[in-house]
Amino acid sequence: MPNCDQLFCKPHSTRRSVEMQGITLQNELASATIMPAQGGRVASLRSLLTGVEFLWQAPTPWSLRQPGEDANFAHGAAAGIEECLPTVARCEAAGTPLPDHGDFWQLPWQVLAVSANAATLRAEGFSLPLAFEKTYTLRGAALCLESKITNIGAEDTSFLYAAHPLLAVDEGDRIVLPDECANLALFDSRHTRLGHKGTQLSWPQAALASGEGVVDLSLIGAFDDDTAEMLYTPRLLHGVCGLYRSAYRQGISLYFSEDSLPWMGLWICCGGWPDDGSPRQYAFAPEPTSAPCGSLSQALAESSATVLSPGASFNFSLEFALSDSGIDLADFTARTLHRA
Repeated sequence: MPNCDQLFCKPHSTRRSVEMQGITLQNELASATIMPAQGGRVASLRSLLTGVEFLWQAPTPWSLRQPGEDANFAHGAAAGIEECLPTVARCEAAGTPLPDHGDFWQLPWQVLAVSANAATLRAEGFSLPLAFEKTYTLRGAALCLESKITNIGAEDTSFLYAAHPLLAVDEGDRIVLPDECANLALFDSRHTRLGHKGTQLSWPQAALASGEGVVDLSLIGAFDDDTAEMLYTPRLLHGVCGLYRSAYRQGISLYFSEDSLPWMGLWICCGGWPDDGSPRQYAFAPEPTSAPCGSLSQALAESSATVLSPGASFNFSLEFALSDSGIDLADFTARTLHRA
């Protein structure tokens, strides 16, 4: 594992090797692997106490050939912790075409610094004049991300940001949300299982659109359920979410800056995506976001886009904290929400 001095005093080939092969941060409790060449994504977050991997792993190797507005998110890793900026859904904003899930998941990120427990990366977008810098720090059993998005253009620039952490799941795992999330807005549901876009749903017991009962959305189903839902919380007072891994009796809690990211998208996929013949996904993604919608064009229409003047920055933090092992669901829930 190179430190900062090794990274910048050795030849350029050493730095390129780190960027291509990845950076691993590790202590006695956890390890995290970051892939600068693959959108700066966190490819692994593992408990070293139990060996549990908490991130969904890419079923096929990275295959994206060229970054650009036509790139398909499903052809990248679509795994681990990624970033969506300046949009999630492909759209056009102010006459500019914006790619599927934005620019930054596609781009190789420059490694600015690496130490035993931290790494700082930076990239510049191609669709809009935005620079994105983030520092990953492993503190005990928690991976902390401090991020800054800067307008490097000469005019005001609007954007939508959403984190995209795909967490590994198994049947029987539980999603933990604060009480303020008793009602959620449906964005999409495979085969309209829960209704159409805009439907208001109760959490965790949501009515099926067929009228044939309810489903517990907090309970992860089986891989072959062939379901996929995207929902949005109301504006949040507490930036928190948890996932309890029932079989392992261990959980992961996400804490985020609710002042900068006041909403959260919830992607719950039990084999229901994608439809293009690629391997199906089995994951839960809690997605803290700057706007409660899927595209910058919609955010602009609803006046929820973030606007930066030239040289201005937008700052936020994310923390992925692994719980103690051998914890039960009630204790995990109480600890997760109490800290918030």
